Amino acid sequence: MLLSIKPGHVDNILSGSKTVELRRIRPQVSAGQPIAIYATMPVGAVVATCRVRKVDVALPEIIKARHLGQAAISATDFDAYFAGSGHAVAIHVDEVAALDNPVTLNEIRSRRSAYNPPQTWHFFNRTQLRDLLGHHLAHHDLSTLLAR
Repeated sequence: MLLSIKPGHVDNILSGSKTVELRRIRPQVSAGQPIAIYATMPVGAVVATCRVRKVDVALPEIIKARHLGQAAISATDFDAYFAGSGHAVAIHVDEVAALDNPVTLNEIRSRRSAYNPPQTWHFFNRTQLRDLLGHHLAHHDLSTLLAR
């Protein structure tokens, strides 16, 4: 899965202060699923990998009580994000690793000019990943993640 995350949140994931990614809609992922992290603009690059440790789905107030600290956001931001939502999703991540060679959006578009990164997430298989990355130095790291 390629997961789009705002750069500040990506920084928190890489530092270890954020171990839970919050979403309003649950992606069809399970424990062990590999994730490539795309830092949205202004970074615009695939910058890290991780794995799903577990997924917790509940009412927003329950997720807030359980995981606010792990999500590394304020209560105000949490409430604003989940306003009007009947449920919240907490994706617990581990095995976080920064890519030595991030894959920029420009590099991806050099192979697939019409490519637009996902607003939330997108699933890839090995063939699609190879087509997207070609011989980019990060291709090995991402392929290894898929193989484990």
